[in-house]
Amino acid sequence: MNKHTILVFWLVTSVLASATAHAQINGADLGFSVRGHVKLAQEKPVLIFKPTVHVAALKAECKRSDGQQVPIIIGAMRAGTEKRVVVPQGKGVFKYQCKLDGKANNIAFKDFELEFDTAVGDVPKLLITADDVDESKRQLTLRLTEAAGKVELDVMGDDGKPIDNVTVKYNGEPAGTPLVIKWNQAEGQVMSRFSLRAYEPAGYWNGLEAVTFIDIPHEDVVFESGKWDLLPTEEPKLQAPLDRINTELKRVAGYLQVNLYIGGYTDTVGKPEDNDELSKKRASSIAAWFAKKGITAGILAQGFGERVLKVQTPDNTDELKNRRASYVLGTQPPPANRGFPTRNWHRVK
Repeated sequence: MNKHTILVFWLVTSVLASATAHAQINGADLGFSVRGHVKLAQEKPVLIFKPTVHVAALKAECKRSDGQQVPIIIGAMRAGTEKRVVVPQGKGVFKYQCKLDGKANNIAFKDFELEFDTAVGDVPKLLITADDVDESKRQLTLRLTEAAGKVELDVMGDDGKPIDNVTVKYNGEPAGTPLVIKWNQAEGQVMSRFSLRAYEPAGYWNGLEAVTFIDIPHEDVVFESGKWDLLPTEEPKLQAPLDRINTELKRVAGYLQVNLYIGGYTDTVGKPEDNDELSKKRASSIAAWFAKKGITAGILAQGFGERVLKVQTPDNTDELKNRRASYVLGTQPPPANRGFPTRNWHRVK
């Protein structure tokens, strides 16, 4: 099943009953069925007749569930021959209650009751931007190009476990109406991605999956002591994370604005303020390399010096594992509890 699940046919059996004794006929004689669940761009609802008797001057006076009166002219039908009659309806989900008048084998009948359901719709487009995802308020705002039927939201944490699953039902709110979906999230949990399915009233749907926070795995670049120039021999270590970043950016293209955040860290050798500046320059060197490679996201860098050690050591300890960098894609700056204690980001691209 593809992303845009479409239910094309909906067969509803009619209910027919005679209100007069002028004709000996029943619902089976008319061979009635309906193709009522359709995609508007392809077709409209159709009443299908295949009578076992000759029928003439058949017409229906129908009342739709929204109160609208809908006359339907069916006309003559030969026994055993199928006839299809279009129901003049636009988008929407309705129930029809009809009364049929006509002749069967030249005998008049009147007020046969007929009921059927229809659902006419189209696949909605989802309109969402980075400003519509507010992680601090735990809410997402969505707009559709069709009337709203239902929205399903799955929120995942950076540990790969579900944070929340939300379903919100709507009552056909018009296209373009802001739909606010809220989710629950415990303190300390980090939202890494979400998946969304939005349905219009007839059941046609569209969906998206978007990254909101993801650590990019990589091999750490080695810098010369006290320097921040990116050595040519170290550049190959950046190719794998570059490929992963571009893959993730393609997934959210057209939906969300995601930035790349580069954080730099040092060991405990030297003064803390000097290490802050050194790690900032090293992070900026890596960020500049990504910018040169044409990454479409905004790129920001920051140095955290020796404030977030990967390996705890005494002061003035030369530890290679602490001379590192973090690469994070996110709709918002990375949270402090993931090793980013301040938000003094400067933009490289």
